[in-house]
Amino acid sequence: MGTQYVDDHRFLLYKGSTVTDITEAVSSPEARDELSALSVELTFTAVRNNNRDKYMHWYNIQPGDKIRVVNHGAEVFSGVILTVGLDGTVTANDPGWYLTKSEIVLQVSNAAAADAVRRMCAKAGIPAGTIDLPPTRISEVWVGSTPEQILEDILDICSAETGQSYRRRVRNGALQVGPLPSVPIIAYHKPADNLGAFDITLAKGDVTGSDSMSELTNSVVLAEGGDTAKTLGRAYNAESIAKYGLLQAVETLSGDETTAQARQRVKNLLSQGDRLTRERTVEELWGADEVESGILLQFQPNSYGVTGVQRVTGVTHRYGHPHLMSLTVEAWPDSRAAGSNDTITV
Repeated sequence: MGTQYVDDHRFLLYKGSTVTDITEAVSSPEARDELSALSVELTFTAVRNNNRDKYMHWYNIQPGDKIRVVNHGAEVFSGVILTVGLDGTVTANDPGWYLTKSEIVLQVSNAAAADAVRRMCAKAGIPAGTIDLPPTRISEVWVGSTPEQILEDILDICSAETGQSYRRRVRNGALQVGPLPSVPIIAYHKPADNLGAFDITLAKGDVTGSDSMSELTNSVVLAEGGDTAKTLGRAYNAESIAKYGLLQAVETLSGDETTAQARQRVKNLLSQGDRLTRERTVEELWGADEVESGILLQFQPNSYGVTGVQRVTGVTHRYGHPHLMSLTVEAWPDSRAAGSNDTITV
């Protein structure tokens, strides 16, 4: 934790059973963690051979080698090296990357969401860790889909039923899935051994961002699945439609839902979609390893325009001396676009 020690990130290269600390050869290391992505990406540049300088040593880094980043023994990143450039640039991703590439065939019928995810993991050849999902029933067939696509479909159904959003990451060699955190944290950074730790949100660089209606949905239609084109219900916000125009989505039911479940689903979908996207990017924050996408971060009051509880939707860690970060955040909880006087018929 940032309150206990000064950051000392070490880069460990794994080639078979051989482990080598290559920290001294690593420059410009960055880890990019986006909530919308299934894996974290690490990039850095490693010093290559130089015939004129015997101290510039290349560690023969190759695609398929494993790389870990640790801070005082605690693992910060673990993944596989994907690309190595002739200029020494290296790109690695954590094991979630494999779930975005391989395609599988999966059929589930009236299965609990957690069970459907475990079956998907078995097909994809990755262990299932903690799968914290509601008892939502899933009936679906996927042919030639990636595990990432299947997981997104399952989580979309769960979100529509519960109104919650979910996070998925591969940690400790297994897929972990669960609701986004609902309790904010305060992150600290300790800049030197003789200085105390401080709240990272007290000092920040430039703040940029935008407010957008491009993802707004103010009407949701329920349709029957299969070969029919039967409309089963609708939820809409007349005030939002009057202000922003009709922006409609169609939700297809599997047939396993009760009327109450269908009503709750269309209600949740409208509530989730009928919102403006208000995104802010905060540059040059002091680094803290516990800041990752999905967490709620408490920002102290200041004159920078980003205060209170914010959901971190993206973070770039720049490991070095000092350890710095850039964050993309959204206010939490966010408000509806134009009132919440919804009309629901099912």
